[in-house]
Amino acid sequence: MQISMWVPYDENQLRRTLQFILRPQLRLIRVLGGVLVALGVALLAVKPLSSLAYVAMILGLLFVVAVAPITVALSMRMQSNVIRDGFHMTLDDEWVTLTYPLAESRFRWAGLGRAIETPEVWYVMFGKLQAITIPKDPMTEEQRTTFAAFVNGLQPAGK
Repeated sequence: MQISMWVPYDENQLRRTLQFILRPQLRLIRVLGGVLVALGVALLAVKPLSSLAYVAMILGLLFVVAVAPITVALSMRMQSNVIRDGFHMTLDDEWVTLTYPLAESRFRWAGLGRAIETPEVWYVMFGKLQAITIPKDPMTEEQRTTFAAFVNGLQPAGK
C-alpha cells in the first residue's frame, strides 16, 4: 500500500478529533455531574433551605453542560501553530508519516491500538490519547478500499 495526499488544515475536524479523544474522560465528568444534581435534589427534599444542595446542583449542571465545551476550546487553543498550514500524509505498509512545513511525525503500524471508521475519517489510535485522523475526502475510492482492507487486517478481531 502506498497512499500519499495533501490534507489541508480543518479546524472543525480538529475539534471533532479532540472531542473523540476526550469523550471517555468527559463522559465520567458528566456522570459525576448527574450524581451531584441528584444529590442536590435529595438534599432539597430533606432540607429545603440547604445552601449545600444548591451548590451541588449548580456544580452538577456545570459538569454536565459546560465542562466538555470548555475543555475542547482550551485544547484547541493549546494546539501548535505548526499544524495550521496543513500537512502531507503518506500511508505505506510500515508507517504513517505526517509532514508539516515545520515538523514531521512518523508512527509504525505495529503500534496501532485500534482504528475507528466514521463516514468522514478513520481515527487511528496509537494508545488511549494519541489519535491520527485520516480523512477520506482527499482519497480516491480505490485508496479508501485499499486502506480499509489494510487497517482491518492489522486489527485483532473484535476491535
